[in-house]
Amino acid sequence: MTREGIPLERMAEVLEFQRGLWATEGLHPSPVLRTEDDEQLGIRIASPGWHVGLAVEVHRSGWAHLSFSSPTHTGEEPRRIRSVEAWSALLDEAVTRASRLRLLPARLLARTCTTGWLDWIHGELWLLPDALIRVRSGLMDSVANPGVSAREPYQVIPYDAESILSAHRTNKVIPLTELSEARLHRGLTTSGMTAVMRDGTHHKLLWLSSEPTTRLLKDRLLPVLGPRLTY
Repeated sequence: MTREGIPLERMAEVLEFQRGLWATEGLHPSPVLRTEDDEQLGIRIASPGWHVGLAVEVHRSGWAHLSFSSPTHTGEEPRRIRSVEAWSALLDEAVTRASRLRLLPARLLARTCTTGWLDWIHGELWLLPDALIRVRSGLMDSVANPGVSAREPYQVIPYDAESILSAHRTNKVIPLTELSEARLHRGLTTSGMTAVMRDGTHHKLLWLSSEPTTRLLKDRLLPVLGPRLTY
């Protein structure tokens, strides 16, 4: 990327080429869209088999945005693009994700969630309508993590189980309907959950006791597990 920004004309050529491929695959891409100052371009893509519509935009500065939209919600993700190759890869990734993705209401249960005593990197633990997901954060997030307020509202997030699991080996997707039993335990500084799935898989999650996670999980898991939930 030069001081003048990314080569937007070459980005447009890639987008036109991809647009033709998407059309032959049965997708419905719009014409390539440009702003009047010719500083930004993008495209909208839809498919009858998708739960969401997709819009991808890139600015000459190198910032790109993915936007996934349903009739009621929109989820956006900024990305930094430094080359034509990165732009092409982002387009492939965006279309692949859009084919699997749903926008779901989710509640953030913990910002300090780890997967065991030897896992020092915090992650976020989210409660979805039918699953728990744990997504790894970065080292600096672990050092200066403020935790979650008990009053934090639900948010709408882009949910794609395959992308979550492939992003890092410590990420987790735990379908609630596949839970066999679970135990919640609370300590002075650290609390957690151990869970056993119907296929015998075990999961361990830990979080700081100052977060409201234990109470919120108990309220959600009791209707699912009944006496198979211990606490």
